[in-house]
Amino acid sequence: MLSLAVKSIGRRVVVPSSRLLIPVGIKTSDLYFITTRNLSSNKKYIVLNTVGIDRPGIVADVTRIVTQNGGNVGESRAQLLGGHFSLMMLVEIDSSQMDSLHTQLESDVAGMRTTCFDAVDPKSTEMKPQIGFAGHFKLSGADNPGIVHKLTSVLARNTLTIAHMKTRQDEAPFGGTELFTMEGRAVAYEPLASNFDWTKIRDELQELGENMNCDVEFSDITGTSIRN
Repeated sequence: MLSLAVKSIGRRVVVPSSRLLIPVGIKTSDLYFITTRNLSSNKKYIVLNTVGIDRPGIVADVTRIVTQNGGNVGESRAQLLGGHFSLMMLVEIDSSQMDSLHTQLESDVAGMRTTCFDAVDPKSTEMKPQIGFAGHFKLSGADNPGIVHKLTSVLARNTLTIAHMKTRQDEAPFGGTELFTMEGRAVAYEPLASNFDWTKIRDELQELGENMNCDVEFSDITGTSIRN
């Protein structure tokens, strides 16, 4: 929206920018323009997490309520795990609608539990640190207690954070054993430590795999997408 102000008579006329007309008899040198934004200062971002037994229509129900309360869905993730459905959404909404949103999500989405967490504007620079390294990891082998903890502890010890991860269990072809697969992407943000060496992390992960009778792969994928 543009505000048009006439210097000579101190009169201001607000009109849509696409239909801006200069009044007859007024010189363009006597005009100045002020840009205004139709954005509410009460807008906030939340992460919405909904979990429950899977059924048709969960996403439709949740997004209907978000829309009815004037919210807008940004990024989202959904996953089916063991008969339960989990949905996470980044939502922009007016803070005055939060109580209504939460009440409706709890009462109108059958069989689901919803939690809302405060978030920050994803466009802010604080939310987008530069990635100095991105690595792809994959573990496969016989399942054993603590396998996820052991691998992720190696990543954490080397200042890597997990951007994406998935695990699954499959029956071995000849029965009697469950095969476990764990795969994902881990990143380190700038500035990297002066002694950062991804090949040493790879060697440590491979040694861990040998001790657990698993195959572990770790490769440098810096520069590729970490979201997909």
